[in-house]
Amino acid sequence: MPLQVIPRRDRKLNSLIKKATPRAYRKGAVIYRRGEPSAAVLLVQVGHVRLTLPKTGADCGRIVGIAGPQELLGLEAVTLDVPRRYTAIAGSSCTVLPLKGTAVFKALRASPMTLSQILRSNDRDLAEARLISSSSGFSSKARIADVLLDLAYRFGVDDGRRIKLDHWFTHRELADLAGAHRSTVTTAINDWIYDGVLKQQPRGLIINKPGTLRKAGTEASRKRRRKVATR
Repeated sequence: MPLQVIPRRDRKLNSLIKKATPRAYRKGAVIYRRGEPSAAVLLVQVGHVRLTLPKTGADCGRIVGIAGPQELLGLEAVTLDVPRRYTAIAGSSCTVLPLKGTAVFKALRASPMTLSQILRSNDRDLAEARLISSSSGFSSKARIADVLLDLAYRFGVDDGRRIKLDHWFTHRELADLAGAHRSTVTTAINDWIYDGVLKQQPRGLIINKPGTLRKAGTEASRKRRRKVATR
């Protein structure tokens, strides 16, 4: 899954990022397809990218992950001869930086901090997957709360009281990530707006009561630590 990085802490990775040529994509454009050879790791600068897997009996893939600003995707390119695991599609107008996989591999070898971050990220993904699988009895609304909090913690600004998310994700994206129907997402969000838990903005969302949303979530949300942003 995507890994959020802080380039300034990693001189070698930061050097690769500075030299990279940005690529812009329109919403819906395919960035790479599942099964293709992987040569580059991508860093999202602006917007977000959907990671999808084939969906039986449908043209459109199922969204299994989101990569947003300052997140790496396509880490399979770090290993030689490993094909793409997902299809990456621009979820909005976005800009990404392609970083040569072999160069990222060398940078990681010389960067214990970033490498340990990748390992911790993998451990966290496994732990959350176990929690989600053990929370299958929870309602769709609880899983939607999990998804909203995950996106808010990753891309929002938390002042300790509320979280401001200056980016809007479609109800279809939220539904796929939560394993719910789109209509269920719409109903849940409208309910939370009515109750004052959420406040919708023209291009984003404000979580006025993160604690309430966390209580509405599954065990995965309740056990996740909240980090107050410093940016």
